[in-house]
Amino acid sequence: MKVTFPDDPKIVEIFKGLPPAFEMEKSDGTVTVYCPIGYEISREFHNFKVREFYKIFKSFKVENGRKIWRHDKIVLENTKNRYVIMRVSPSELYLLKLAAKRAGETLSDYARAATITRMVRELGL
Repeated sequence: MKVTFPDDPKIVEIFKGLPPAFEMEKSDGTVTVYCPIGYEISREFHNFKVREFYKIFKSFKVENGRKIWRHDKIVLENTKNRYVIMRVSPSELYLLKLAAKRAGETLSDYARAATITRMVRELGL
């Protein structure tokens, strides 16, 4: 997901200290941050007033994702629009479906969460 906003030091500070997978580029008075995974920004953590925080929310332009306003939080999340085809044996599929059912999730959500969990561990995110 690509998040673009005006080059404002207060907004840039929100994205400082993130893992290297979050790449930041500055050009022509704008900043672009490439977010490989979702990111949640807390108003209280960054000490913004409500109006200031809402103004920041409005300034975000998001590609291949969406921004969600949750009063004291801004949630940036990727859209799920790519397919991964995976071959498994019938017994592996049975076990995957069983595990997803016990977790109360769809097979797709279960496989995505398991993949992301391992990916985060491997990449140190």
